[in-house]
Amino acid sequence: MILGSILIICLLDSLMAQRTYCQLPDPIFNDGVKNSTWGDADPSDWNYLNSNEWKTKVVTCGASFQSPINIVTSTSTKESSFPAINYILKTSTKNYFEAQRDYTKELEGEYDFITAFDLSNQQYKYYARQFHIHTPSEHQVDGKNFDLEVHFVHQAVEDGEQSCNDIRNKLTVFGLLFQQSATATDYEVFKPWFDDTVNKVSSFDMNDFFQKMTDKTYYHYTGSLTTIPCSQTVNWYVFTSPLPISKTQYQQFKDFLDNDDYFPTQSNNRPIQNLNGRTLYKGTASFNGVTSLPVIEASWSTIIQIAFLLLIQFI
Repeated sequence: MILGSILIICLLDSLMAQRTYCQLPDPIFNDGVKNSTWGDADPSDWNYLNSNEWKTKVVTCGASFQSPINIVTSTSTKESSFPAINYILKTSTKNYFEAQRDYTKELEGEYDFITAFDLSNQQYKYYARQFHIHTPSEHQVDGKNFDLEVHFVHQAVEDGEQSCNDIRNKLTVFGLLFQQSATATDYEVFKPWFDDTVNKVSSFDMNDFFQKMTDKTYYHYTGSLTTIPCSQTVNWYVFTSPLPISKTQYQQFKDFLDNDDYFPTQSNNRPIQNLNGRTLYKGTASFNGVTSLPVIEASWSTIIQIAFLLLIQFI
């Protein structure tokens, strides 16, 4: 019976880890460009000094639905469906580890899912994969930049409830704005980026950021990645009520961007892109903070395996 229980636990853990993520479209390079990587060693390379030239390297970077944008609040349309922000499994056992990126600070891992509506008004499931920073903010609100913007990147999955072929935007990104505050305390989750003694985050709860918001107003539009390859497959939800960040942590981010050859004025934000007729929606996100058990996506063969393991415990 003990052996059977152990096998069941192992099998359930395996099932939870088996996620089929929807793939992003392949980059479309301009003639003569085979690849575009970070730096300046080759004319095809990209950095923030040549951000206005990205479209000469990757075709998509010059397309019509690019990000970031200036959010003109007076031009928004009321959204009919709102995302429910509730990250299942608050005390996730999955760790976030620092990803090695020369152009940002990023933590990667596997958290659990949120549900969000794309602009076809269909609700889909997206899993949080990583979050990273830009300073100053990439999005503007009525022409104003904020000190910092953190992007929480979620990716859609293929499972028994949804098909990647039906999902227009494979990513949902929450943009959270931050402004320096003399009374703000340091965020523990940011410390691994600058503390050599900490290389992972094991107790991070993404719900906490939204619980700290006094106003959960967001602006929603269809856009792109803000770095090459600029893929136009993103549901953007930008929350316009800024969160406080300490002057110490803000300066740590700025100090990281100290290469004048890549980061003009210690900045890693892409210039504002034209809206080009896209509809900008406004809404207020719901948040209930209720945790629940993970969803297990199992095939019939897997269900039979579980049933068999349960049976042998009583033989």
